[in-house]
Amino acid sequence: MDLGLRHLRIVVTVAESGSISRAATTLKIAQSGLTAQLRRIEQGFGGPLFRRRPDGVVPTELGMHVLAHSRELLDQFGDLLTTARTLARQTQPASAVALGGVDSPWVPLIAAIIRERLPHREQLTYLEASSAGVLEHLRTGKIALAVVTEFPDVAPPPVRGLAVRELGVEPILVGLSAEHPLAGRDLLSLEELAGDAWVAPGDRADGLGLSLRFACERAGFAPRFRYFGADQTAAAAIVSAGDAVGLFTACAESHPGITLKRLVGGQLWRRTRLVWTIDSPLAGFAETLDTGALGGPDTELLARYPGTA
Repeated sequence: MDLGLRHLRIVVTVAESGSISRAATTLKIAQSGLTAQLRRIEQGFGGPLFRRRPDGVVPTELGMHVLAHSRELLDQFGDLLTTARTLARQTQPASAVALGGVDSPWVPLIAAIIRERLPHREQLTYLEASSAGVLEHLRTGKIALAVVTEFPDVAPPPVRGLAVRELGVEPILVGLSAEHPLAGRDLLSLEELAGDAWVAPGDRADGLGLSLRFACERAGFAPRFRYFGADQTAAAAIVSAGDAVGLFTACAESHPGITLKRLVGGQLWRRTRLVWTIDSPLAGFAETLDTGALGGPDTELLARYPGTA
């Protein structure tokens, strides 16, 4: 696996908590999920980072080395974010109102409504790879409103102290080619896809790839990713050719040559939320937004594939 800053934060949190269970509580993730993540992180570093004891965990010699450098890297990255955001705010038009979000159909929809209601204000939109990154922009004032997502078994974005509106929960669907042996079925289970190759969720999928891994592991297999870095359009083309299966939201555009299937028991889903600070210039907009009338990017598809989470 490719290790990144979020994996270093997990290692530091486990070390500071002194136990897997306490770290899981801090990270707001299931203990079994954190254990699985830590196992993969240790495999990435080439050996165990912690020694398990009845009263918790302690770092190994390798773990002490990784922890020392992890804290240094996280501090340096924090400094980079602070200075970069200061520079970004200096270059942003003073009259602009900014929306931020992950790659989601909700973002352009809400951006369009902001432009309609505030025609005399320049409207900016920032797309980030993760909800955590979006919320950092919100807390530092770069954006006035955030659209964030949450997936099963992945630590939810930290929204404590912020105002929140639910936009809805939608199922994640599996895309198959029209010639796939299971294409005629209405419902599928992940177990039935254990032998298929997969298109890995794209860089802006905000934790969906990790959620898929956990769901597949519970189903008794590890997903065999063959394609990486594809957006939804490219993923649809790969799936249509019959080379792999992939994940799509119920709000996804119609793609010729693929069929979308719901998973039994709502094994995968996405929750979307609108988040803002109390003093946000868009607080009034967010509070009065009629989410029922908003409906979503594709209410017909949502009706066909109701959320089960």
